[in-house]
Amino acid sequence: MKPYYEHAGITIFHGDCREILPQLPKVDAVITDPPYGEVNRSTQGLRLLDKGCADAEKFPLAEILPQLVIRGSSLYVWCGTEQVSGIRSAFVDAGLSTRLCIWEKTNPSPMNGQHLWLSSIECCVYGKEQGAVFNQFCESPVFRGPIAEQNGHPTPKPEWLIAKLIRASTADAATVLDPFMGSGTTLVAAKNLGRKAIGIELEERYCEIAAQRLSQEVLEFEPGPLIPPIAPISLPLEALITEEELEAIEVLDEKE
Repeated sequence: MKPYYEHAGITIFHGDCREILPQLPKVDAVITDPPYGEVNRSTQGLRLLDKGCADAEKFPLAEILPQLVIRGSSLYVWCGTEQVSGIRSAFVDAGLSTRLCIWEKTNPSPMNGQHLWLSSIECCVYGKEQGAVFNQFCESPVFRGPIAEQNGHPTPKPEWLIAKLIRASTADAATVLDPFMGSGTTLVAAKNLGRKAIGIELEERYCEIAAQRLSQEVLEFEPGPLIPPIAPISLPLEALITEEELEAIEVLDEKE
C-alpha cells in the first residue's frame, strides 16, 4: 500500500477507504466528514447546490461504521440530520459514550430566509471509548463560528472547527485519521497542532489539493544584519545658520 503523499508524520492514501482501513493501525481519533447526499438538488436556477461527487453518497455509511469504530478511541462523524440516529446507535452498540455535536454557522447563507429559519447548523455524532482523551472540561458541544473559504473542494469544513475537535480528543503527537479526507483540512489542522495524521481520499484531484496544502511550509523570517547606530555629528554654529543670522546674533551680543 503505497502512500500518495508522506511527510513529517502526515500520510495520504489515494483509494477506497473500505479497502485501505483494514490495513491501518488503531489511531487516537477519527474525524471525518463523509458525503451524505443532502446538498445536491435542483433550485430552478436560484442557487447552485450541485456539489458533484463531493456530496454523492457512494455507499451506505452503515457499511463503513464498523471499521471506524474499531479504528479510533474517539470518533467524530459529520452527517445529515437523518443519519444521526443510525450513527449514534452504531456507537452505542460498540460500547461508546456518545454526544451530538452541533456547528452553528455565524455567517450562514440567507437563502429562503424570508420564508424559513436559516439553514445554519450541521450535525456531528461523537463517540468515545472509556479512558480516551478528553481535554474540554464542562464545555457544551455547540460550536459557533464562520464557514470555510473555498479551497478547491465544494463542501469544506473550516480548519478552526476541526482543530477544536483535535485539541479536545488528542494529546500531543497523537494520530488522527480521516477516511473521507477531501481537500485535507483534518490533516492540515493536525499538522499545525503537532499531531500525526492519515487521510484517505477516493478522488485524486482532492489528494493533490491536500498534498499542495500540506507542502506549504511557513517560511521563517530571518532578519538582516543590524545597522549600527550613527554617532552624533558636532558641527560649528556657522555651519547651521546663514551669515546674516550670525551677524544678527553678534549685534545682539554687543548690545547686551
